[in-house]
Amino acid sequence: MNRSLVSRVVAGVSLAYLGARAIVLLANALTQPSLRAAAATATGTSRARASAGAGRGSSASPAPAERSGHASAPRVALLIPARDEEPTLRETLPGFLGQGADEVVVLDDESADATRAVAEAAGARVLRGAPRPEGWTGKNWACAQLAAAGEAPEPPRPDDVLVFTDADVRWNPGALDALLVTMRASRADLLTVFPRQETRTLGERLITPLNDAVVLGSVPMALQGRRAPVVANGQVMAFTRAAYARVGGHAAVSGELVEDMRLAERMRAAGGRVVTVRGGSAIGVRMYDGYRSSVRGFAKSLLGLHHGSRALMLATSLLTVCVYSLPWVLPFLPGAGESRATGRILRLVRFMGLLDRTVSNLIAGRRRPLDLAEGLLGPMSPLLVLPVYALAGRRSVAWKGRAYEA
Repeated sequence: MNRSLVSRVVAGVSLAYLGARAIVLLANALTQPSLRAAAATATGTSRARASAGAGRGSSASPAPAERSGHASAPRVALLIPARDEEPTLRETLPGFLGQGADEVVVLDDESADATRAVAEAAGARVLRGAPRPEGWTGKNWACAQLAAAGEAPEPPRPDDVLVFTDADVRWNPGALDALLVTMRASRADLLTVFPRQETRTLGERLITPLNDAVVLGSVPMALQGRRAPVVANGQVMAFTRAAYARVGGHAAVSGELVEDMRLAERMRAAGGRVVTVRGGSAIGVRMYDGYRSSVRGFAKSLLGLHHGSRALMLATSLLTVCVYSLPWVLPFLPGAGESRATGRILRLVRFMGLLDRTVSNLIAGRRRPLDLAEGLLGPMSPLLVLPVYALAGRRSVAWKGRAYEA
């Protein structure tokens, strides 16, 4: 093995990759909106929600308490698919119900636990999910049913807002206000949120926060309306009803495991405006409770995020190992050492690799000492993610007790 040649290649690739990421991280830090619940709350929860209206061209409307008799006011529905979410909903439902939405609807997707009872006891409207048709994923079928349920009890309007949100997402007071104010200000047909990650154990910290690092450093969000890849997150997706219908709703992506990305792509292709924001102080999520659950959860979507290409998935894995891990391994390889210039570049990319995840956490609002210390995991992160790639490469994936062809 020619260690000197390997060192030059690794140094060049790593510097180019991390330099590009640094530019994208800076662009997103400066331009991507972040929801601020406190600011919205200060305007009055119901008043701010109503004035947000729904997307492009809407006008201010009275608050629900003030608008009795105003049949023209747009409605806002919070729609929550739930399968075996009994303990989760005990924690998150009060946050959903406190937002001042016209309706909070939970769909019990054939749960084996007390999901339905917990939701009913909390005061949400609960639907019993119908059996999943052939060719549908569980979540897409649940969301399609929720969208239909959001039409009642009043006739639907094009500017009604449908907010699909996962059961494990935590909505703080004023979060819906903040979302809808941002939706109107940005004229979004689809506004999607990346909630602030909540981690409680070491196992969760190992790879779960990489979700933010990947997104924030890969795509300049301000360019989504142009040529940049579109980015979306199914944990929180808010549509105007007209825009949702225009792209065919969840029925148009019935069998997709990454339905959020496919819906966002369809929205942009149809001329709609897709806006991606950070959850900030308004919306958070605890995605998984440990390393193993993180591996299973990410494996479900990884192949779809690579557009079904296992070759592209393998290339991504090798690239991250090259950039973040190999610069630390090279000094221990046999053979002649690198040149002085190459050595300086390798020292720089080691530092940049450590700083990369820390900066991502700062931008995402995760600023506690342990959050920032996650940057030290940089050299190990690609190796910790290898089990995700291994699971994602299989012909089928399992999630929530169901198996899907990959």
